[in-house]
Amino acid sequence: MQEPLNQLENTYFTLQGQIDMLSAACQTQDQRNALSTQYVQARTNYWACVNKAFHDDDPEVVTLTSQIAAANTALTGDVAQMGDITKVLGDITTVVTIGTQLATKVIGA
Repeated sequence: MQEPLNQLENTYFTLQGQIDMLSAACQTQDQRNALSTQYVQARTNYWACVNKAFHDDDPEVVTLTSQIAAANTALTGDVAQMGDITKVLGDITTVVTIGTQLATKVIGA
């Protein structure tokens, strides 16, 4: 599997595997809505790219892949520690936003 798709998969599967715990940690309906929105977008990003060709030589793809890998590492740590849910949701938003940029680049290519 190509690294960009691997990172999109990592984001989606991390959220999918922890969605119940993350949802339970949310303190408000707005937080649960934000989590749900980001989860759906992560799923969309992954599945939209499953059968697409990534151009690993594209500098923007390389940069976005590096950024999403770092963001996935931060997200995995946050989820494991489950401290401040607001920080976790912020990190989820960051990783999904980068994933959306990566998916858009692949789909548009």
